Amino acid sequence: MIKLSYLSVIRFSGVDAGSFLHSQLSADVLGLASGDSSFACYCEPKGRVLSLMLVYRDDDSYFIIMSARLVSAVTDRLKIYVMRSKVRIDILSDYSVLGKPANDNQLPAKDSGRVIELPGKHQCLVVTPSDNSGEADAPSQAEWRVSELQNGISWLSPETSGQFLPQMLGYEELGAVNYRKGCYPGQEIVARTHYLGKVKRHPRLLVCKLPVCPNPMDKVELISDTQTFDAVVADCESSADGMICLLLVTRMAPDLPVQQINYLENSSEIY
Repeated sequence: MIKLSYLSVIRFSGVDAGSFLHSQLSADVLGLASGDSSFACYCEPKGRVLSLMLVYRDDDSYFIIMSARLVSAVTDRLKIYVMRSKVRIDILSDYSVLGKPANDNQLPAKDSGRVIELPGKHQCLVVTPSDNSGEADAPSQAEWRVSELQNGISWLSPETSGQFLPQMLGYEELGAVNYRKGCYPGQEIVARTHYLGKVKRHPRLLVCKLPVCPNPMDKVELISDTQTFDAVVADCESSADGMICLLLVTRMAPDLPVQQINYLENSSEIY
């Protein structure tokens, strides 16, 4: 298993925990049975995604896995809306998240932790006390992050939080948006964009061999035959073989092939 130090865990408990999360997130939280999980978006009122979350129900409590760099800001924002709801929100700073292939039977030392299957993916996350998790290994984490991006999972960062609608990042394909549930922040805009088909920017996942990994929100150029299209970097990770996996957002039509990417003064073919 691989320690994923870029992820953090929040626990929501109390009799109103489920209904509170259901009213704040884009997924059908109340439809989760104990032991089930779902991806979800936490959006601001204009429909832009503040954070991607993995919501796991454990009896009457809910565990949320999300970007460690966003956890404080998102938790502070959610606490504003608790009001009179009987909900307790705890950042589990003494817990870690491990990545585990679904066919790996290894368990964390001393404690099996909570094994959470990623919806529709052949991978699991394990939430376990930090003293069971070992040290983070940067190359292994990078490889896991590449596999996440290839599966459409981008946890976002402070640079990309609040920049994109769920559809621009492909979060619909993760099952993170339920269009049949009730209201949540940004729901009207997210739903209108879906039903009117007015998404002008789309996700594009590319593998290339640029000498450096672009930063979030950097601009790149995509070449398709003789046409050039602008794109912005939503996420990026380098693998051990020197290849770079990029999640981009672009107005380029999804069915157009990309032959080349230009970034700063560097170019690479697409693999």
